[in-house]
Amino acid sequence: MFDPCGNPQTISKIFPIRETQVVLDPGHGGKDPGARGPTGLKESELNLKVAVAAAQLLHEQDVPTLLTRTGDYYIELDERIALGDAANATALVSIHHNAPIAAKSNKPGTEVFAQTGDTESARLAGLLHKEVFEVLNSVDGIEWTSRWDAGALRVVNSKGGDAYSLVRKPQTTNALLEVAYLASPSEGTFMAEDGYVQLVAAPIAAAIKTFLTTDQNGTPLLERARIHNPSGGRRTCPEVELE
Repeated sequence: MFDPCGNPQTISKIFPIRETQVVLDPGHGGKDPGARGPTGLKESELNLKVAVAAAQLLHEQDVPTLLTRTGDYYIELDERIALGDAANATALVSIHHNAPIAAKSNKPGTEVFAQTGDTESARLAGLLHKEVFEVLNSVDGIEWTSRWDAGALRVVNSKGGDAYSLVRKPQTTNALLEVAYLASPSEGTFMAEDGYVQLVAAPIAAAIKTFLTTDQNGTPLLERARIHNPSGGRRTCPEVELE
């Protein structure tokens, strides 16, 4: 096989991927930990736990689900996208927890980004936002943070294209979910508690199941797109031990 850098590698075992309906992408991993919470919890660790729990719930409902990573290792964005498209799935959901500290709010700042021009992506984003927001909004005693335009939305650069490659590049219907603000002291402490992972995994799985089996829409996509110009990262070829 060839690794992400195009170098030939020998592996001892493989397993086929068949009939995948959903690809879950736990954001970050390895040398890229993402955000950190007040307890030291890494976003990459939390994203993986939530994705694994959501995948298990979907499997229990006979929805074949694939993870782009299953451990704490780094994988390039293009490889995540290629894996999602190669699986020929119906939906690709990238799972994240937010880092910048937004303004204080009495409601969760859940954000879900949809691909421009794709009505099914907008529907997936709307369902994810509705289910996750409603569950978090029912939790008492949390000091939330939120941007004024949080919701199901598009994030575009100054040229009008989708700002994030994980939203822009996939051929698969996709959405990028920022569950809430891990970097916020109150929210981050809550996310480190027992029970949080299952609490948010359930609405993620429910939204995906609804997307697959109905024509429901969830939260309407905001008409006004957010403008964001992310700095380009340098592509690297990490050393990854292959089995």
